[in-house]
Amino acid sequence: MFELTEETLVAASVTTVWADFTDPTRLAEWFWPARFEAEAYIDLAPRGHWQIRSPVAGLEIEARVLATDPPHSLPLLWREAREEHETDVEITFEQADGATRVIVHHSGFRSEEEREDHVEDWSTSLARLAARHAG
Repeated sequence: MFELTEETLVAASVTTVWADFTDPTRLAEWFWPARFEAEAYIDLAPRGHWQIRSPVAGLEIEARVLATDPPHSLPLLWREAREEHETDVEITFEQADGATRVIVHHSGFRSEEEREDHVEDWSTSLARLAARHAG
């Protein structure tokens, strides 16, 4: 199995960045480009849904919330519509000198190619999140 770790530093508090991942309106604003007109649904209860979709771009992620430790950790059982299997995502939020370090650990890929596709996806999404809070 293949895995990745991507991270970024966001110029906002841990609680603000936690909300960027757990409030559906906020998530839809940054996760994909605005032209994708994303829609999100989130239920943070154990085994609840964490979903984001873009009918315009034909994209959908349907994840299950495995547990929550607000505002420090969000583990998800992840499945993109284009994939046949689930993978594991652990998103952690750490205070870092007046900012928040967001660390995404994504594992369970079946090939290097699949992993590399997700490296690019996470890298660009996290860059949008950082830009959202840039001065």
